[in-house]
Amino acid sequence: MRARAAIAWLPVLALAACAQQPAGPAAPIAPAQLAPGPALEASAARQAVVEFIDAYRGSPDHGVEALKQTVVGPDLRSWVRWLDVQHREFDGNIRSAADIRDVEFIGAVTARRIPLASVGLSASVLFQFEPPNDDPIDLVRVLDGPVTLIRTAAGTYRVEDLLRNGVPMSDSIQPFRHQFRAEGGVTVQMDSLFMFPPKWQFNVIVENATSHDIALDPRGAALFVDHGDTFEPVKGTLTPSLLTVPAGGSVEGLMVFPAQRSADGRVLSLVYGTGAKALRFEFPLQDLVTAVPPPAPTDAGTVPSAPS
Repeated sequence: MRARAAIAWLPVLALAACAQQPAGPAAPIAPAQLAPGPALEASAARQAVVEFIDAYRGSPDHGVEALKQTVVGPDLRSWVRWLDVQHREFDGNIRSAADIRDVEFIGAVTARRIPLASVGLSASVLFQFEPPNDDPIDLVRVLDGPVTLIRTAAGTYRVEDLLRNGVPMSDSIQPFRHQFRAEGGVTVQMDSLFMFPPKWQFNVIVENATSHDIALDPRGAALFVDHGDTFEPVKGTLTPSLLTVPAGGSVEGLMVFPAQRSADGRVLSLVYGTGAKALRFEFPLQDLVTAVPPPAPTDAGTVPSAPS
């Protein structure tokens, strides 16, 4: 078992091509829209879902390349990218297992000239994180519900959306465009926000173009909430990659906090250095986070969960 990296249990600081990508629906397809497909296409769609589950289960050991080949669209591609960061940042072992109970082809439809299919899935994936010198933590992803796929070629499908703990994954992924802050030769990019209950995970890239290493100020790395007369930090966790950025280097990291009811009055902050020469990077969220997904269903909400 390879050593890997995650997020919420780290003993760390508390707190493509230019071609247009296919764009499917933002939520699973309604059954009334679907029509039965030929047996070969139905089999191919079911097999694509099975391959997705298997690649997801194997991602801690084998990396995310296989998983990347099973998905399509910016939302799930972003999820795969930052899932890789989570695995990479965990300094213990990750064991995994999948339970596929049912995979049933529902039907096919063409929407906006995009060939889509829907597959009914009943499955779960278990990840057991084994931190050094601590008890293992079991995390279950319940993937029951319809899976939306896009046909990329005859007999070839990729997953475009699915339910996770009762909520479409696309509803919980908020990409950001051009969210850069630059100061003193350092650039911070907020790439995206994953709002998978019960956590908010901010995916961050820090580039250091200076000739010296920069260190994070623990007091300035937080999600701050405006209470009118003061800003109070929300206790969270971040990956070790963000603590020190080497001269001329770039790092990817995660900042994780309890899920918020709203983005109003909230600011994501990172501060590198201390004193008068400190570099401050702030991202007010009120106008960036366009929608907060509803809470997960109560039966799924009791399942232990990690950000990615």
